[in-house]
Amino acid sequence: MELLWLPFALATILLYGIGQVFAKETRTNIPSGNYMLLFGANVFALFGAYWLLFHGAASYPVETWLLAAFAAALSGFAYVTYYEAMKHGKISIIGTVSAAYAPWTVMLALVFLGESVTVSEGVGVVLVVSSVLMFTYSPNGSDSKRTEFTGIAFAVCSLFLWGTSAAISKSVLTEIGDTNFMGVFCVVCPTIWVAYWLTTTKGRFEMPKTSRSVLEISMLFIAAGGVTMYLAFANGPVSIVTPVTNLYPIVTVVGAKLRLKEKLTRRQYLALGLLFASILLFSL
Repeated sequence: MELLWLPFALATILLYGIGQVFAKETRTNIPSGNYMLLFGANVFALFGAYWLLFHGAASYPVETWLLAAFAAALSGFAYVTYYEAMKHGKISIIGTVSAAYAPWTVMLALVFLGESVTVSEGVGVVLVVSSVLMFTYSPNGSDSKRTEFTGIAFAVCSLFLWGTSAAISKSVLTEIGDTNFMGVFCVVCPTIWVAYWLTTTKGRFEMPKTSRSVLEISMLFIAAGGVTMYLAFANGPVSIVTPVTNLYPIVTVVGAKLRLKEKLTRRQYLALGLLFASILLFSL
């Protein structure tokens, strides 16, 4: 039972990693709000189906439900900044930076959940910060570099939003369980994304000019990865589960190189290596 979280964490790595590659492949020049509307439909369907199949008692304090809604909302906004980030950078970089929220989650868990941080986790924090700085460093200030920096800035926003959401979600999951939390998630997040769509597009909808089957696969994979991630959170300590699930950029990087033919600089390879090393340190 102590390792019940592990298969869910491994499933999250594969689903998120592959889903991100397909997401970048289908990212065309249409407003992000259109993507969020489509993604919201997938989340509502998958998370809602899970709640309908497994939901149980729902008599909990109002404060607990509000905290669950807040945790879900943070994740909802993180997806918005993530999709904005994909407009401006390589998915192998954007996906890696946005996934590096383990240090932040561990720090919050230390303060609010009573968990402890080891020496290896402290070293991991240093490596994550170093890798992000290496990604954002621009020696010549060209327009392409500034565009890439914009993508990384949005990715960093996702990092802190997802990291905070993960810590709060863990505390809520121990109270109301994974099924009830997913029921909250399937209402709160699509509502945010519909509002974002209405605000940014004035209610105009346009399908991406790309393979719709690949687009749907990417959204199904990422939405399903959310389900397995919260199941992992519910069955294991967030200070261990979060670093392990954060390994999914490895799958993304391999997939991007094979399918999208993306190229990285030597500095970026080194930064990726530091980031992967930090994730492994958090798993010790």
